[in-house]
Amino acid sequence: MTDQCPFCQLMQQPEQLQIVGETENFYAWLEYPQPRAKGHANIVPKEHTESVLDFSPEEYSEAMTLVRETMEKAVKGLDADGISVTMNIKEAAGQMLPHAYIQVFPRYEDAEAAGTPTGAIFPHNEELQSQEVFQEVQKGMDSVDVNFEVEKVEPHPDSQKFKESESKQENSAEKNESSSERSQQNSGRPTLDEEQNSRDKEIDLTKRGESIQWQ
Repeated sequence: MTDQCPFCQLMQQPEQLQIVGETENFYAWLEYPQPRAKGHANIVPKEHTESVLDFSPEEYSEAMTLVRETMEKAVKGLDADGISVTMNIKEAAGQMLPHAYIQVFPRYEDAEAAGTPTGAIFPHNEELQSQEVFQEVQKGMDSVDVNFEVEKVEPHPDSQKFKESESKQENSAEKNESSSERSQQNSGRPTLDEEQNSRDKEIDLTKRGESIQWQ
C-alpha cells in the first residue's frame, strides 16, 4: 500500500466505499460519485499492484470470479440488458491510475450507446488487413514464451494454512498406513477368481464321480 495511490488511500477506510463484493484479495465497489453507467463497478486488488499483468494466475482467477459475481448482480439486481468488461492496462490503453483495476459496465437497451461495443473506439485500419501484416503480427506474438513464474511461498508455521496443510498430510499418512495393513492381511487369501476356479473344478470332478479332499 502506498500513500500516493488514490485507491490505496480509499482502501485505508473501506467503510467509505460502496462495496458490492469482496474476496480475500479483491474488492468490488461502485464507481462514485461519477459512474458512467448504472451499476458501474471497479474490481480492485487490496494490495498495491500497478497492473493486471502483475497478477499471479491465482489472483487473476480470483479477480475474474469477482467480476462474474458483479455481472450477475447487475443483471439480476439491476435488470441490466448486457455487460461490458474492460481492462485498461498501462497509460496508452487508458489506465488512469497506477493501481490495477477491472471495470464492469452494465448496459441498458434504452441508453444512447446501447448496442455499441467497447471495441468501437478502434476504427478499421486497412493497413492492418494485409496477409503480410497478419503474418508479421502472428510471428511477433508466437515468438513470446509466456511463463508465469510464481514463487511458491511456504505458509508461516503459525498460520491457518500451515495447520490445515499439516492436518491433510497426517490424514493422508494414516490412510496409506491403513491401506498397507489391509493389503498385508489380504496377501495370504485367495482372490475371487481363484476361489471361483476352485469351485468350478470341484463341481466338475463331482459330476465325473471323482472324489477329492480340498485343503
